[in-house]
Amino acid sequence: MHLIDSLPRLLFPTRRRGLQWLKEQLQALGVRAPLSPGCLDEFVASAAKAATLTASSSETYAACLRRELDARAQFIHLWTTSDDKLARPEWSEWLEIARKHLLPRSWKIQLTTATETRRDDSFKVPERLIVKGTNGARSARPLTSADDLPGAQILSDLKRAGDKS
Repeated sequence: MHLIDSLPRLLFPTRRRGLQWLKEQLQALGVRAPLSPGCLDEFVASAAKAATLTASSSETYAACLRRELDARAQFIHLWTTSDDKLARPEWSEWLEIARKHLLPRSWKIQLTTATETRRDDSFKVPERLIVKGTNGARSARPLTSADDLPGAQILSDLKRAGDKS
């Protein structure tokens, strides 16, 4: 334990030491996501506030701050490496910070599979509704010119109606 770790809360360099500890813990956890300086500052400030509220008489401020920073580093690691729903009530403040600073999340792509389905005869088109040509098979009318296309008569009628006005 360093001499600086035994300093009381009012003399302790919370921001500088807190940032250093948080970065070290994130590096130890393998967090590779880029975190903005503002995001890190807010997590350190949150940890400092919680450290003053949860400190016990037998624990130094530095030890309590380190414990709080470790909890936030674990949260950041979980946030950036999974896409699980994080809904613990004690994480609500951390969730706000993560969303505010657009902390990236890891997304899992669900594997999809194609399945073949066969339908029974109830889905079949009834024979009486199938129109057949003269030779018993479906007849496709051969197209010999652009005038044989479906709708050609309608287009020519519209064109003639436009010429009269």
